[in-house]
Amino acid sequence: MNSPNSFLRVAGERALRGAIELHRGEKPAVRQERIMLRSILELSDVDVDEVMQHRQDIVMIDVDLPPGRIVEQALESFYTRIPLWRREKDNIVGVLHAKDLLHAVHGHIDNIGDLKIDDVASEPWFIPESTSLLAQLQAFRQRHEHFALVVDEYGGTAGLVTMEDLLEEVFGEIVDEFDREEPLAQSLACGGLRVHGRMPVDELNELLDETLPDGDWDTVGGLIFDALGHVPEVGETVELAGRQFGVEQVVGRRITRVRIGAPTGRQ
Repeated sequence: MNSPNSFLRVAGERALRGAIELHRGEKPAVRQERIMLRSILELSDVDVDEVMQHRQDIVMIDVDLPPGRIVEQALESFYTRIPLWRREKDNIVGVLHAKDLLHAVHGHIDNIGDLKIDDVASEPWFIPESTSLLAQLQAFRQRHEHFALVVDEYGGTAGLVTMEDLLEEVFGEIVDEFDREEPLAQSLACGGLRVHGRMPVDELNELLDETLPDGDWDTVGGLIFDALGHVPEVGETVELAGRQFGVEQVVGRRITRVRIGAPTGRQ
């Protein structure tokens, strides 16, 4: 039997969802606000394994490499925090923060070989992949940390999640000065296009000289997400405005790359 608190929480969520739906308007800013408010309510329904960076995409460094080589790899990575492993990649023994590494290198400028990376690294923080985004957001705040390693039910490294990953679920993709940004659209030899999921639908309309469906989305990723009705898998397709839209890349629940075929009959 549900408790009174549970009943009140559900009733409160329904009231909030109703209020959000009343927040109507066709201006892009109003539509974006509505999407963000919905995303906030869904944080408790989504687990970190849906938004984490998967193991195969993580930059990790062997802690037993010579200190100079570790510094080189850290500089090549463009990441602020890098997991360190020993003997096997499932054995994460620490996390190297770029700022701490910079201080350590400065203190060993003439004898970099004496630098002890284990002393520079911080303790890794492991969380289960079933942790909800809301619980993880609260844990980040309580621990004053922005980075956690995700483990599967067998204790193996499944991926990592950052504060930025959680914020992107609410605000959309955040691009910083170190992100290697792809062009929003690239022409293909077949007469089609390859576009980034964050490309505005209005811009794609102009590029294709087409009128794509309108709704509570501003981006190509949002359009396809709505058309399919579920979190897509790579390879899924949907036909819109006489063209095939194929999902080429998904990160977490975000569609990040889409292949658009030439108009029917011209492929």
